[in-house]
Amino acid sequence: MTQGDNRIRILICIGGGPDSLSSLKYATRLSNQGCADIDLLYVRPLDSGLKSGGMEIRVARENMLDWGLELPGMTHLKAARDLLIELGEIAPDSTRDWHHRELSGDVAGEYVREYENPCGGSISLRLRTAPDVTTAAIDEAQQNKADIIIVGASPEPVEGLRKLLSPKPLALKIAAHSPIPVIVARQLEPGRGHLVCVQDTDRSRSMLPEAIRCAHACQCPVSIMSVAPDESGIKSAQKAVNEAAALFKKNGIAPHETLVEVGDPVETIITIGYDFSLILLSESEKPWFAKGFSVSHEVAARARNSVMILK
Repeated sequence: MTQGDNRIRILICIGGGPDSLSSLKYATRLSNQGCADIDLLYVRPLDSGLKSGGMEIRVARENMLDWGLELPGMTHLKAARDLLIELGEIAPDSTRDWHHRELSGDVAGEYVREYENPCGGSISLRLRTAPDVTTAAIDEAQQNKADIIIVGASPEPVEGLRKLLSPKPLALKIAAHSPIPVIVARQLEPGRGHLVCVQDTDRSRSMLPEAIRCAHACQCPVSIMSVAPDESGIKSAQKAVNEAAALFKKNGIAPHETLVEVGDPVETIITIGYDFSLILLSESEKPWFAKGFSVSHEVAARARNSVMILK
């Protein structure tokens, strides 16, 4: 494969949770190793003035840029830009203007600013208006051919009765609806390796090439684990681990360790996975409205570190 084949395009949703900015360190690691393209997206609601047909708010927003004021969301994007400058992905003296783009009809509320990082990859700051953040984020990823969506999640997972009564967090909504891999980001630091969780199923085997691509891009150590619900499942779990390890080795990655555990899959993965930067699991075969009851989405909801659901 060429470098162009290996280059990963990442869409990071800014404002989805307190860890959306901290995930820039992981994205920078991917960029340093494989020259990733990074898109930063902030989605804000449509203006009430636009919805009601009023022209005053539209004109005011158009004039805000001329006056040097900031549209809602630009503050978040500029904070992300400043962090990328600190991380060396954007030159400190780089200056770019905001360019208008029209996607929803809000002529004053959608802008993009683009940079080039030291390796020749692209970095873009994208402001978008939409009535639904989940739909807008997925549409943005598809339009820009993103390989991964990263969404910041609450650092304190919601469990028990609160989970049943609270609205579904944005990160989990995007993970349920997105056709491409999604990282639910909590304390996403690149230095502690990947835990790839596998099963003896076609769905699990189909996600391995993407897990390998991600490991190559990160140059992070990889551990492979399978969890058997009881003793009768150990043989199947061992088979899944052996097959995955062989495929990683075939593609130039020697796993740091392989693990076969027995117990509740969700609890086991959350407990062992806490020592890693990222837990990787295959997507559930359940429809989107039932994915919250699957192992992968349950882990994403309850883990205290980052989880990647591979599609």
